[in-house]
Amino acid sequence: MKNTPSLDDLKAATTRRDLAKLLNVKLVFLTNVLYRIGVDNQYSNFPIPKRSGGVRIISAPSSKLKDLQSKIAKLLINCRQEIFAINGIENNLSHGFEKDRTIITNALKHRGKNVVLNLDLSDFFKSFNFGRVRGFFLYNKDFKLHPDIATTIAKAACYQGSLPQGSPCSPVITNLICNILDVRLAMLAKKLGCAYSRYADDITFSTNKKDIPEELALNVTDGVTLGRKLRNEIERAGFEINDSKTRLSFKPARHEVTGLTVNRFVNVDRRYSKKVRALAHRLYQTGFLHYQERRWRG
Repeated sequence: MKNTPSLDDLKAATTRRDLAKLLNVKLVFLTNVLYRIGVDNQYSNFPIPKRSGGVRIISAPSSKLKDLQSKIAKLLINCRQEIFAINGIENNLSHGFEKDRTIITNALKHRGKNVVLNLDLSDFFKSFNFGRVRGFFLYNKDFKLHPDIATTIAKAACYQGSLPQGSPCSPVITNLICNILDVRLAMLAKKLGCAYSRYADDITFSTNKKDIPEELALNVTDGVTLGRKLRNEIERAGFEINDSKTRLSFKPARHEVTGLTVNRFVNVDRRYSKKVRALAHRLYQTGFLHYQERRWRG
């Protein structure tokens, strides 16, 4: 067996024993983790504060499950790179959970533009349920895995029926499934003279035109509504839009992309910087950080 299994190796696998060999784990380990102990019994849930308010629930796998998921993630990342190389795809659309990509590279694509459109995909990780993950590996033209292999990968990756935030598998699987959405939206953006990027569930379009094309969004009396063409493409790919987070900004108003301002330079918003400095000072002085009426020990 080669040190780095290939996409062809994964497509040739037909049993859990084959998959265990590709992952360089013993079959008994894979079977115990996934079936004897049970995946749903191996998570710890904890909240972290969102920058926009509220909390986000992180589901952290046990060390054994995390080890298995990390090996699956590494294999899938290698397969994704191989697919991109074969098809001549340059990965410059997705910036979340990507090597050498950050919120900064995402924001840079929209620096200095006249108009910026931000939108958010609803319940991003939960939208990737077990059936969707399994179906992708079964039917996607680049994978078409054996049913037992597709089922085993989906079982290892999902928690309580969907991809959790906290699993090493979730980032690469979401980006694999989102690739078709990225391609379609990038093509639409190019046709309309706009730039496009995605950072996980945050989607951004921008343009130097005087207004955003109506295929993307429309200014209405009570705010902004997405264009029918854009909404149809997103829903066609199996996602829903969180309309409450849709924003359309025009120069000279402040443009923000993944938490960074992009009007002339890419910077952190001044108000956020001041808040962080105040919280850091309080933590340094008292040893405690009071955030959203909750106490976090330093």
